[in-house]
Amino acid sequence: TAMGPPLGHSQTAPDMKTKSRPLLHFTLFYSSYEMTLTVSVIGLHNLPKKFGPNCDSYVRVRLLPKVAETQQTAMRRKSLNPDFRESFQFSGYSLEEIRCFKLRFAAYVKEFHNLKDTFVGELLFPLEQDGWESDAPSTYTRELTTTRTKLKKCLSSQDMVNPTGGPVHTKPVGQLFILLQYQTLANRIKVMVRKAESLGRLTRIPGSPDHSVIINLYKDGKVISGKETKTSSGYNPVWNAPFLFDIPSGNIESLALSLEFIVMQGRIYTRSCVLGRVLIGADAPETGRMHWKEMSSRGHVETARWHAIQSDAL
Repeated sequence: TAMGPPLGHSQTAPDMKTKSRPLLHFTLFYSSYEMTLTVSVIGLHNLPKKFGPNCDSYVRVRLLPKVAETQQTAMRRKSLNPDFRESFQFSGYSLEEIRCFKLRFAAYVKEFHNLKDTFVGELLFPLEQDGWESDAPSTYTRELTTTRTKLKKCLSSQDMVNPTGGPVHTKPVGQLFILLQYQTLANRIKVMVRKAESLGRLTRIPGSPDHSVIINLYKDGKVISGKETKTSSGYNPVWNAPFLFDIPSGNIESLALSLEFIVMQGRIYTRSCVLGRVLIGADAPETGRMHWKEMSSRGHVETARWHAIQSDAL
């Protein structure tokens, strides 16, 4: 695809004594339907001449503070103005979450006399800056700074503010991100178990455990329907698993319904054990009660919230 015109350069006017800095060209596109941010690294311009016209370079892309893995373009050879045109996707995030994140781009040059690749510059781009209004990609041109951010100083997920404005309270056994939708005409509830964060350990066995979530729909204290996600490994598992629960006819506010989410932790050779639970319903703890109320009163509007996972040991 042809690159559109840059939407402007960095606001900081370069000092006349300083050499012009490298520029990064990139585009951003968010699909609300797929809940996916696509970041396209178009190219670099004006790499330092000290690296010579035959220098090889690449760009690393990271979503802060959420994604630990760094994505990377292929190496582009023999150019001070390399053209990449590579796209990277970060999936499973609502637009409200995306606005809380930053993108970090870092450019490197491979020098054959150095064992380590040479850091050229970086760009920290707060995603709240983007308008996100149209279905067309936004194109940017920004200067790279030569200072390198110590990533440990960046926000952790525990410092995130949830969409309702309050802090996300953490518990030792972690948090679960759940999306609900009350489909009034079909008389059912859509439940999407999105992901969990900072899950606790049940054993000291090394390695990454598998996690799954059991969802039970209760009426008058009895389970009337149950579902289960597939397993996802690690302490920050992502499921993005949607389920539909048919509910009895009648006013949902007056039906004694509730949803229970049981987070299971297990390993290949061990039986899964209950890590903790989340309850959403009229009689649930405050966050679960608020989420149920939001879902019930906003027919067909999806509502998403973080929920603290309560340990059975508490």
